[in-house]
Amino acid sequence: MIKLLKFDGHWLVAEIEEIPGVEFGDPDCVLKYPCEVNQDGAVPFPAYSSDRELAVRSSDITLICDPNDMFMALYYDLKDKETE
Repeated sequence: MIKLLKFDGHWLVAEIEEIPGVEFGDPDCVLKYPCEVNQDGAVPFPAYSSDRELAVRSSDITLICDPNDMFMALYYDLKDKETE
């Protein structure tokens, strides 16, 4: 599922997948193809890395919601460029 989320002070759009059966405090979800978004557009996240799947703790995510159509389109455009 693709969501807009606030992670460590950054607004991201990413596919979120739960990692079942992990110990408390360990990374328990994966952000796939995360993109940082702002009013000007979207860029791959994190900067300076080519990793496209990030294991994170859900406790570090402070908000999860559905992105609007504009940011959903930006996300798909960036993802398509990366997977070509």
